[in-house]
Amino acid sequence: MVKLMRCTIIGASFLVLYIRVMNMNIKILSKVEAVKMSYIDFDGRKMIISISDLYENKVEFNCENASIKAVLYLSFEDVSEAGEGAMTAEDAAKIRDFVQCRQDKVDTIWVQCEMGVSRSAGIAMALMEYFGEDMTAFFESDTYCPNMFCYELTEQALKQK
Repeated sequence: MVKLMRCTIIGASFLVLYIRVMNMNIKILSKVEAVKMSYIDFDGRKMIISISDLYENKVEFNCENASIKAVLYLSFEDVSEAGEGAMTAEDAAKIRDFVQCRQDKVDTIWVQCEMGVSRSAGIAMALMEYFGEDMTAFFESDTYCPNMFCYELTEQALKQK
């Protein structure tokens, strides 16, 4: 099941792509949305893939939210080819290991980047494929523009193990 939901948090409204895949929920969020959600969403058991721009501080999620079981912090720029500052195969392998080690212990994956449009969408798309879900919603969405470089690296890593 794939659907776009409009959420309102403290007067701010935003769209969240909510994907239910084989008992796994995948949410694509911006940095601001993810921090806000960490203070109000205490349901289930979730892991977070948090992507920041290079040289930015780690996102600080609500440390008292017991539903957040693990956070993977990565730092790379939103670029569409290999090079300085780009996502690497090592980043993709970290995502693979992080997800595969915990997928039976959580029911939700938040994929968060600065704007929640490109890098997080590309990685979420690879996770959808990994879990066997149709990715048509991404190509029909005006909200997301998946970074295909991030998608391809993550998809390749997920196939390796």
